[in-house]
Amino acid sequence: MPSWALLVVISCLLLAPQNLAQVTSQDASLLASDSESLNCFSRTFEDLTCFWDEEEAAPSEIYQLLYAYPGEKPRACPLSSQRVLPFRTRYVCQFPAQDEVRLFSQLHLWVKNVFLNQNLTQRVLSVDSVGLPAPPRLIKAMGGSQPGELQICWEAPAPEISEFLRHELRYGPKDPRNSTGPTVTLLLSTETCCPALRRPNLAPALDQSPCAQPMMPQQDVPEQTPTTREAPSLTVKGGSCLISGLQPGNSYWLQLRSQPDGVSLRGSWGSWSLPVTVDLPGDAVEIGLQCFTLDLKNVTCQWQQQDHASSQGFFYHSRAWCCPRDRDPVWEKCEEQEKNPGSQPSQFSRCHFKSRNDSVIHILVEVTTAQGAIHSYLGSPFWIHQAVLIPTPNLHWREVSSGQLELEWQHPSPWAAQETSYQLRYTGEGHQDWKEPEACPVALTSRPAPGPRPVP
Repeated sequence: MPSWALLVVISCLLLAPQNLAQVTSQDASLLASDSESLNCFSRTFEDLTCFWDEEEAAPSEIYQLLYAYPGEKPRACPLSSQRVLPFRTRYVCQFPAQDEVRLFSQLHLWVKNVFLNQNLTQRVLSVDSVGLPAPPRLIKAMGGSQPGELQICWEAPAPEISEFLRHELRYGPKDPRNSTGPTVTLLLSTETCCPALRRPNLAPALDQSPCAQPMMPQQDVPEQTPTTREAPSLTVKGGSCLISGLQPGNSYWLQLRSQPDGVSLRGSWGSWSLPVTVDLPGDAVEIGLQCFTLDLKNVTCQWQQQDHASSQGFFYHSRAWCCPRDRDPVWEKCEEQEKNPGSQPSQFSRCHFKSRNDSVIHILVEVTTAQGAIHSYLGSPFWIHQAVLIPTPNLHWREVSSGQLELEWQHPSPWAAQETSYQLRYTGEGHQDWKEPEACPVALTSRPAPGPRPVP
């Protein structure tokens, strides 16, 4: 029996078992591609952990991990050990003090067998090149301003290095058949992502997200069966991201991980965060949501009333920024329209609120079923001037000659008379085909027909 084997027995009898493991199997797997016998990593670049594995178990006192900066005497880093399946022992050193970890300096390390007085392995590194950041924390996910949008915001675990990190996001639909954890059932091909703070867009198109910038996943995902596909991933910087093109009303899961940006600091991708799930509001088109204004001051919204369900509307205003700046918008309740006593139940629910034309209007409707379940529906944002409802003008006409009519009408809202255009169509009595004149001067020429009835 070798002499150190007897020391193993004595150590096991006299020393309490150590429970100082700082290296997880996930940490080791993330560094497996480094092909280094002595692995080192830093979570915040103010710490340093080094470890190596041995086939045979031996007390930590058998080995020393020595380190030295240029021109300084070597020092020993205290070691702890942990068992690694199947039959290996991992020796771990966490540098004892923050002042021992220096950026942009060459650090010399070597492992020494004390009893044999033999160096086993050595390595030279710089702490700023061995980053293995912890995943982002305080991850919050919510629906965006448009149906099918998902907004994510997070904080870095070490705020002092947040500007030097980039983050990867992966996401997918939540599988309701699997209650043990999220499962990716399909690949999403219409993802877009962008930081939440950008310069203002004064006239965003409402039929397309002003943030839409298609990005491809970092790596091509090989074709696999639906149950084994990997989630799409996006690489972003900053603490917020907006994804569009998702299915409104569905549930999704997402995870984040971090990596040094490769410019000031370098290193590997850290571990994924725990999955975060979010339920996206449905598209308010499903409940026939319509909003309009008659005077550019008051907005009325209406939607289909569902049987045995109650509903209420909410709204908030936001500035026209590329991506939403309001991570936690304050929704105000839309005032319900009073019903006349004795009137028959309407198939629509209505509410109204005061608005203005210097911000975008967002509408959310919550429907509570008879069983108490709450379903939310999000409308597409709009400006108040894009929801003007003008009643059909009263049309007066007279025949000025055979086959010619003179039409007159007055705008019902004088404040918008200069901002309104009109369309005219006409047909003969008993005819089904409507016609539109190419131009409408003072007189409209039509083919002779008995009893013409022009319709604006």
